[in-house]
Amino acid sequence: MASQAVLRDVQNHLAKVRGDPKLPLDLKLLEKIDGYITETIPENDRDAILDQLSELIPTLEQDPSPVTNLIELLTRLRSYNFARVLTIKPKVDFTSGLSTFSTPINLITLHLLEKASQNKADAGLVAANIDTMAALIQLWLSTPDTAVARKALTVLSALLQADGVQLQSEPFHQSLVWRRVFRDRDIYGLIFSICSLTTVGKEGQLSKRNKTVAQARLLDLLVKIDCELVRSSQIPEIETRYGVKGGGMMEFAAVHMVDYEDDIIMHTTLIDFFADLLRTGSLPTLDFLIDNGLHYRTISYYIEPHKHNSIDLVYIHSRSANYISEYCLNFGAHLIRQFGVLKSILLRLSAVFDKLSSNRQLQNQPLTHDLHILVSLPLISLLPQSFVDSPFLVLNANIGDADILKTLATVFRASTRQNSSHGPLANDSQQMNALRSQDNQAARVLYFLYLNQYPSFWKQIVQAAETLALKDLALAAIEVISAVITANWDPLPTESLGSSQNPFTLPTEQELALACHSVAQTMPSSGILAILSSPAVETVVPYLLRPAQTFNNLVGGTGDIESAAYKVAVAKYDTLKVFHEKIQGLSLGHESFRLQDILTQVEARLARGPMGGLTEVGGRIATLDL
Repeated sequence: MASQAVLRDVQNHLAKVRGDPKLPLDLKLLEKIDGYITETIPENDRDAILDQLSELIPTLEQDPSPVTNLIELLTRLRSYNFARVLTIKPKVDFTSGLSTFSTPINLITLHLLEKASQNKADAGLVAANIDTMAALIQLWLSTPDTAVARKALTVLSALLQADGVQLQSEPFHQSLVWRRVFRDRDIYGLIFSICSLTTVGKEGQLSKRNKTVAQARLLDLLVKIDCELVRSSQIPEIETRYGVKGGGMMEFAAVHMVDYEDDIIMHTTLIDFFADLLRTGSLPTLDFLIDNGLHYRTISYYIEPHKHNSIDLVYIHSRSANYISEYCLNFGAHLIRQFGVLKSILLRLSAVFDKLSSNRQLQNQPLTHDLHILVSLPLISLLPQSFVDSPFLVLNANIGDADILKTLATVFRASTRQNSSHGPLANDSQQMNALRSQDNQAARVLYFLYLNQYPSFWKQIVQAAETLALKDLALAAIEVISAVITANWDPLPTESLGSSQNPFTLPTEQELALACHSVAQTMPSSGILAILSSPAVETVVPYLLRPAQTFNNLVGGTGDIESAAYKVAVAKYDTLKVFHEKIQGLSLGHESFRLQDILTQVEARLARGPMGGLTEVGGRIATLDL
C-alpha cells in the first residue's frame, strides 16, 4: 500500500511539472521509488509512469537527471526489452536523444538503445534507421563526455555482436548492423571523415585535438570487432580518398589515420592498439601488421633504440616492450621461425642485463618490461646456442631485485606460465602438448645451467628469504623455492633434434650432465628431486625446517613490520606444505635422500604452525650484502 501511495504521489507530481515545466522536481519524492518498488511495481503503473516521463522530457526546463535516472530505474530489468521500449508513448526519439547536447539524455537514450542488442532482430530494427545509426556514430566519436563515449562504444559493439556473433558463417546480407556500418556510404564515410586529420579545418569538422580523441575511440572499437571484414576493402571509393589500398577500415586506422611522427601520445595509443590486436591471437591480424610494416616498426623501438629519437623512447620504449611480450606469448611458434627478429630480441636482453650486472649504479633501474619479454619468450630460445648467448644466464639473483627472482621462478616452473604455447599455429592438441613439453624440457635445462653458472644461488636465495626488512624480496625468494619444488619438468630427448625451421635445440641428458660437470650421467628429473639434491638439500631444506623469524627484538617492532614478518612466515609455511606433498609422492626407494627422515622432520615442523612455535624473543635478522 505504501508503495502504491508513493506511485500516485509521483504521478501527480509529474503531471504538475508537465503543466509548469519550471516547477522544480521534488527530488526527495522521486528518490522514494527505489529498486524494490521498481521490481514489484504493476506493469501498467510502470508503463504509465514511463509515458509521463517520456512526455515530460522534451518540455523540461531544468536538469533532466532526476527524470532520466528514474527512467533507467524503471527499465533496468532485462525483461523490459526493446519491444517494450518501443511501446513508450510518446515514442522515444532515439535520433534526437543521441544528437542533443545533454549528457543525462544522451545516457538514457543509449541505455534504452542498448536493449536492442539482446537479439538479432531488434539490432536489425536499429540498423534500419540510418538517422539513428548516424547519430550514434557521431555521438560516439565526437562527444566531449567520456562517460557518454564509453557507453556509445558499448552500445555499438553490442549491436554488432548481436547482429553477427558468428560472422564467419553468417551470410553477410543478413547482418544488417554490419552492413549499415561497413556498406552504407554515408555511415562508412562519416567514420573516415571524423577521424581523418585531412579534414581538419573543414566546415562541421572537429579540431585536431578532438579528432585524436575520436581516433582513439575508433581503435577501441576495432580491437573488439577485429575480423576479415574489417581488414578488407568495403567501399573503395571512400577508402582511396584517405590513402587506403585494400585493407579497409583497419588499414585506415592503423596505417594512415594517426600522425605518429608528430603526436607522441597518439603514437603510444597506436602501439597499445597493436598489442591489443595481438592479444586476440589472430594469425591473419599478425599478417596484417607484418604486411603493412607495423610489426617490425613497433619492435624496432626496443631492439634498435639507437635508431630512434631519445625523447620519443621515453614514452615508446615500454610500449614496444609490451608489444613484443604479447607477440612472444601469443605467437611463439611464429617467432621461433623469425630467426633474425628473435636473435635481435635476445641480444638486446643480454645487453640490458649485462650492463646491469656490471654497473652497480644501474641496479636500481627498473627491469619490469625487459623481464616481461624474457618470461614471454619460448623457453627453448633462452638456451645458449652457438650463434647467440642466453640472456637468462646473465641475470644475477645476487643483485637483490625481487622482480629478477620472480622471473627465475616463472622460468623454472615453466608449465604454469600464462601463455598459449604459443598461439594459433598450435592448432591441435598434439602440437600444443609438444610445445608445452618443449617448454618444460627447456625449463629443466635452464635451472641446471643457471645453478652451474651461479654455484651459490641457493645460499643467496635463502639469505634473501630471511631478509625480513625487505618483505617483497623475501617473498620473491620463497616463490623461487616453491617454483622449483612444484616444477613438472619433462625428460630431454635421447638425441639432438634440430630443424631448418627451428635452429634452437635441446641438449641430450648426457650433454646436459657434461655441461654441468656432473659425474652422473643424468641430472635430477623433477623439481622436488632437484631440491633433494646438492646444493639445495644442504641449504633450502634446513631453511624450510627452521622456525619463522620475527622483529620482536627491534624497537617499534609491531604493526606493519610484524605484519610483514607474518606474511613471510605464512608464505614459507605454505611452501613447506607443498614440499611435504611432493615428498609423499616420491618412491621411498630413493634411500640416498633419506626421505623418511626428512618427511618426519617436515611433519613435525608443520605441526607447529606458520611461526614454528617460536617462544624466544625475536629471531635472527639477516641482511643482504647490497
